[in-house]
Amino acid sequence: MEKRNTTRVPFHVRAVIAHDNRSIEGEVRNLSTGGILVRTEEEVIPTGSPVQVSIFLYGSSSSLTLNMAGKVARAAGGDIAVQFTELDLDSFIHLRNIVARNATDDEAILEEYQRFKPEDHPLE
Repeated sequence: MEKRNTTRVPFHVRAVIAHDNRSIEGEVRNLSTGGILVRTEEEVIPTGSPVQVSIFLYGSSSSLTLNMAGKVARAAGGDIAVQFTELDLDSFIHLRNIVARNATDDEAILEEYQRFKPEDHPLE
């Protein structure tokens, strides 16, 4: 049964997950405004653990780092799924734009954004 209420899209950029004074590097496999899936070669982080996630976006003339707080939803087989618990408004807007540009179902995205209620999302 699908529990997600946000559209998840494939996206491939570098990510770092910080947990217990460690930094675990990996590659984003997919993301949404509600969470992220990162492929890593590192050991897994226990489910429910609080983490900080940074993703690194690069363009031809600029770079941008998005930072989000979250908790590990699951970790197995080299993948770490993180549910965001806090993100600032700028990060949310960048994530929303990434999802909108990479989604295959434009109508679903429009409906999702029309249903958006700030009080239901972990914005700082």
